[in-house]
Amino acid sequence: MRAHFSIGLALLMVLGATFTISADTASADRFTFARPPAPESTVDPKGRLSIDIDRWSTDAERDRVAAAITESGQEKLLDALRDVSRVGTIYWPGGLEYSLRYARRIVRPDGSSDVVFVVDRPLWLWWESKPASTPYPYTVVQMRFGKDGAGEGRVSIGVPVASDKTAGVVLSDYARAPAVITDVRRERQST
Repeated sequence: MRAHFSIGLALLMVLGATFTISADTASADRFTFARPPAPESTVDPKGRLSIDIDRWSTDAERDRVAAAITESGQEKLLDALRDVSRVGTIYWPGGLEYSLRYARRIVRPDGSSDVVFVVDRPLWLWWESKPASTPYPYTVVQMRFGKDGAGEGRVSIGVPVASDKTAGVVLSDYARAPAVITDVRRERQST
């Protein structure tokens, strides 16, 4: 009887530790965005999709990404992130989930900010019948937020990326990139 009690107590301690670990692994930040309908679709656009950032990329990771692009070109971006584990997830239309390999937030003195992240494969744009043509095995997303907190996100499909000393990587021509993430809201902030 005493052995059973000890085993039961040990199991409760392990389960308690498991719950504690999972409770401590909450997202560092969460962004939600509008669920756009496909063109000429009767799909109900209600509901929101999300981007969960588990952790922000370090300064060392930022420096590796910037150096890889500067020294070897944008085709070597993922090589700089080869040994970096997933930093977050983007939940995309159609029930798709994409892993984020890099995420960086830059706050500007005027109160505006940018969030840049790298998806480890090309994003499927739901309004196209086939995946967008891109020569690179990744997608860079840059979300821009005004001082009021309203934001949108643009993607690197058809637009090259460039190294940046603060963000690591940015869209080389933000204005020309397609805006596919709209009505972005920051739901949770890091503590």
